[in-house]
Amino acid sequence: MINGMSVDSLISKPGIRALGIAESFRLDLKYSILVGVVMRSDGIIDGVSLGRTTIGGLDATDAVISLYKSFNRNDIQLVMTDGCIISWYNIIDLEKLTDTLGLPIICLTFEEPEGDVINALRKLFPNDSDTRIRLYEKLGKPREVLLPGGLRIYVRFTGIDYRTARTIIRKFTKEGKRPEPIRIARLIANALLNYSREP
Repeated sequence: MINGMSVDSLISKPGIRALGIAESFRLDLKYSILVGVVMRSDGIIDGVSLGRTTIGGLDATDAVISLYKSFNRNDIQLVMTDGCIISWYNIIDLEKLTDTLGLPIICLTFEEPEGDVINALRKLFPNDSDTRIRLYEKLGKPREVLLPGGLRIYVRFTGIDYRTARTIIRKFTKEGKRPEPIRIARLIANALLNYSREP
């Protein structure tokens, strides 16, 4: 059961609520902008909140937890994130999210699976590369999801099975590759970052 809802209901209910999380950042800043959008699967937005993560830090998981808690509501049935590795190698611990929030987590990647991340972590973060490598390896390999129109994305997930994750992604994706909660969150994050550049 997920917030009082069975997994089958999560697939079939027309108005399930997903929290989509996306970010925007520049490497010359200390923090990235993190945006969360709560959206029903019928397309209605009924919540937006802001957070931040440290660029090149190790606080992505805690930042997602804080962003979820900032909504102070118990009707969110799942969380989607725009990537598992955000804010310049700040890696999200999906299992910790599910254990802490009690919700399914779906992490989406929109290009071919990452390149040689482990060597990059060793080179860029010599002081804490072991911690980052452990978090990265804990993610496991992504699974491919084929969207209508032949587009492909790659997903990792906890708290649900592959079939359910695939169905939810297709349910929330109206065009292109990004499910609507993530697409809207990303638009807001980019707009805020661009606005912060204005004099």
